[in-house]
Amino acid sequence: MKVINFYGGAAIGKSTIAADMYSKLKRMGYRTELVGEFAKWLWYQNATDIVEDQLYLFAEQAHRTRTLEKYSVDFAICDSPLPLNIIYNREPSDAFNTLVMQEFNRYDNLNYLLRRNDEFLAVDGRPETDLPQAKEKDQQILAVLEKYSVPYTVISPWETDKVLLDLKIKR
Repeated sequence: MKVINFYGGAAIGKSTIAADMYSKLKRMGYRTELVGEFAKWLWYQNATDIVEDQLYLFAEQAHRTRTLEKYSVDFAICDSPLPLNIIYNREPSDAFNTLVMQEFNRYDNLNYLLRRNDEFLAVDGRPETDLPQAKEKDQQILAVLEKYSVPYTVISPWETDKVLLDLKIKR
């Protein structure tokens, strides 16, 4: 199973490009599933106490991905890739970071860091985030990708054709 990961801070377009890639790959006949951001669903339900438990959020995302692998899905599209758990963990721990990266490295990952458009910031399902906070998170994400030598390509949130080219899939 190939896991396609989209990285970036709040409101950069991760969910939008993930949904677009999901739709395109499904219409092409590939077994494709979306591994959506579990924390966003919890925010919509006002389950803010659960959102504070990064270990639980990580376990849920990991479980979803493992389930898709078990059922031989061709592509899992993630708008909340596993390494993001390192950034949002309020109790930093080398053991947790190692666990996250060990789980992440189980898969054949294709990673995209999204380029931010400063004119657009719409935060859905989470506490309000302003542009400086979002940009700070972008830098933290970049630092984690670099620290753990995660290969990535920088794209704009509308460049799904670039992803298809990287997958060697013709439209």
